[in-house]
Amino acid sequence: MVLNQIEVKNINFFRQYWLEFIVFGFILAILMIDLSPDYTYMCKAADSIGYAYSAKYLYPSFHTSPPLYLLISHLFLQIPLGTDAWRMGLVSVLSTMGTCVFIYLSIRKLLSESTKAKLYALLGVLVYGTSAIVISQSIVIQTYALVCLFASGSFYFAISKRWNLMALMIGLGCVVHLLAFFVALIMILFFKDFRKRWQSWLIMGLCLVFYIYIPLTNRPPYMWMPDPSMVNSNMPHILVNIYSFVTDTLSTIGFLIGKLSIWDIPKRIFDIIGLVGISIGVITIIPIVYYFRKTKFYTNPLFWLSFIPVFIFCIELDFNTYDYTMLAIPFLAIVTALGMNKLIEHHGKKMVRLAIVTVIVLVGFGGYNLNFFDIGRTLDKNMSASKLFYEEFDKIPDGAIFMPVYVANWEAIYQYNRDNNKHIYPVCYDVLPSQGYLNQLTKDGVKFIKGTNKNLSVQAMETARSIVTLNDNVWTTVWTDPSTFGSEVVNANHDISLVSIYDEELIKQTAENPQWHWKPYAPYDILSNSICILQWNYVLLSNHNISRVLLYGVMGWALVYFVANFAKRKKKGNECKKS
Repeated sequence: MVLNQIEVKNINFFRQYWLEFIVFGFILAILMIDLSPDYTYMCKAADSIGYAYSAKYLYPSFHTSPPLYLLISHLFLQIPLGTDAWRMGLVSVLSTMGTCVFIYLSIRKLLSESTKAKLYALLGVLVYGTSAIVISQSIVIQTYALVCLFASGSFYFAISKRWNLMALMIGLGCVVHLLAFFVALIMILFFKDFRKRWQSWLIMGLCLVFYIYIPLTNRPPYMWMPDPSMVNSNMPHILVNIYSFVTDTLSTIGFLIGKLSIWDIPKRIFDIIGLVGISIGVITIIPIVYYFRKTKFYTNPLFWLSFIPVFIFCIELDFNTYDYTMLAIPFLAIVTALGMNKLIEHHGKKMVRLAIVTVIVLVGFGGYNLNFFDIGRTLDKNMSASKLFYEEFDKIPDGAIFMPVYVANWEAIYQYNRDNNKHIYPVCYDVLPSQGYLNQLTKDGVKFIKGTNKNLSVQAMETARSIVTLNDNVWTTVWTDPSTFGSEVVNANHDISLVSIYDEELIKQTAENPQWHWKPYAPYDILSNSICILQWNYVLLSNHNISRVLLYGVMGWALVYFVANFAKRKKKGNECKKS
């Protein structure tokens, strides 16, 4: 049989890239098998229903609302296959596959003189695609896979000196998650030619126009962004919306970054080591350390792109920001390939064995992670969030107040109301300390007495208990399986014990007797998010936090510097007088 020209080209193409088909196909198969079939709260997907509601009906979500992610997800929700959760999960899957492409291209670009560049590039792809944290965040509704896509894309276009495309990647990343601003800062500092191009700056700036989505879409019912009339009735609503977004974003950053108690730092470091270690396959630490040792790491953007996300998690109050570390993985994957190349160059064929063992270990991690993160089969078998959304909410009568102990359940009511034409009134624990939110509750007829405790979490609980006491027909949730966030809906019936979101006695003991929490969590308990409830029992407490320690450190350094310089100048003045 004679093959036509197109068939010959296809055969040659497959012969040239057959290994790529295997590696990329392996990763895609893992993600598609593990992709959550419906709503889940596992793997930090507690934001999922809130994101789905915001994307489906075009509302803002959360204080730092990701406008581009919501718009892309809105398009994916039009796909006539699967559930809303599955469709939005596809955004994460495809973003991760795109990141794998940029990792592959970056390594081939950096090792263009090596005859084995293709193999090293596939090694980097394997590191990223089999990573535990990458898989956990790529099978649920979350923004981090998309941020990694734009971050890795900006790096590839930077080393290719395609500055406008680099600017576009940076700008698009910044309208998905605030983490991308750290990537932007590093890229701007390290690529001097980019800084000289006003066109690139213009492209980045124009991308930020996407944030107009937030004030434009903020309308009743108000979820995270407040009712403008409750903030300042003398200002136009559009300006109030913009002002609220900026102040809420800054307050959220100020609340989280640097607020971790110093007593928790040792434990957090141990947790980071375990989390990042298993997420890069453990054995890849060898080529990573070797590469940074053989280069001036502090002058290398790859070091800072890997280090900053991990460092942010190290000082953040909220333990559930562990997913920030995912942004380090694409760059650590690139470094793994570069380090392996250097090892084999400097130490000969004996390092080839290390490369082979590394591939075997990564494939093994990929197989283990495939099984562990198979949502609906091995992880969250009962699909707790879906059960709550589709079954438990039906118990709540129309017109009732719903105040769950877990904030994600509060967000879910907005979509449940919209999908089922119901009018259940949601009340959120997290926002109760906000005076603007309390004004909104008053306007809507919810009775309460504002809590007085200086600890905002306890103050919120006091306010919540008053809502249960003063209002009839208040419904809440009780835990059935906290490790999967499983809960059932019940009528509070004025029982204030049902709204004790935090263990007050444990909080008091921890605040009065801070412990060195040295024992790390199992990394897979972190990744599945099953330890979330336990963690918040004590993490909100100590004022002896990193910010305060750094402040004292800077003040102490400034004092020593001033005294030393004063003494030096005085000594020099005395010497001049003598001469």
